[in-house]
Amino acid sequence: MTRRIVYSRDQLLALRKTPPLFTSRLEIPAELRRPYRGCRAGNKRRERKRRYKPCLPSIIMGNVRSLANKTDELSALIRTQREYRECSILCFTESWLNQNVPDSHVHLNGFTTVRADRVYHQTVKEVICQPDIELCVVGMRPYYLPREFTKVVMCAVYVPPSANMDFACDVINSAIARVQNQSPNAFIAVSGDFNHTSLSSCLPTFTQFVKYSTRENRALDLLYANVKAAYNSKALPPLGRSD
Repeated sequence: MTRRIVYSRDQLLALRKTPPLFTSRLEIPAELRRPYRGCRAGNKRRERKRRYKPCLPSIIMGNVRSLANKTDELSALIRTQREYRECSILCFTESWLNQNVPDSHVHLNGFTTVRADRVYHQTVKEVICQPDIELCVVGMRPYYLPREFTKVVMCAVYVPPSANMDFACDVINSAIARVQNQSPNAFIAVSGDFNHTSLSSCLPTFTQFVKYSTRENRALDLLYANVKAAYNSKALPPLGRSD
């Protein structure tokens, strides 16, 4: 019968030629040491820091059909909904505002109000108010913008259902041409309620991004931009009875 031999841990360690030095550390020359970078550098850190600063301005657009009675709902959405809170531009047509409605009544926290009312005209970059088309062009410089673009130009358009389509297209084309002559490298977005009007012929270099119905089974509220693949459109619940 073979006798079983049992060694303790200390006995096994004593059999080694060189006992392990648990308290010793390998000394690395200072010139070879890798500097400690911490957690404040790298692409992920920059992305988190620029979380609410997209390369191109995010846009929420729609035909509100009276903005004054929807200001409280918009304020609640900005506080509770991420899409509204992180949005760069809120572009609404058919606001039905006039000189009797002050800016403080429709002001939203975190946004600057720019209006082009039918009666009260505010000179921005260009304002056109005619029976066949209402147009407001605003130039801006966001907090973050790629080097390829010198500025961002937002054009809000409303074309009434009874408007002359050819005349409305000519007005929009002329306004965008003037903007492009003044700022050839600007990022331009055209948004609004176009009804039966299409800009595919007068602005062939622009891309239309709204691919779903905005009122019943028709796509009336459209978004054009001079950069392909600039946006991914997403349908949001309407404000009250608006589009």
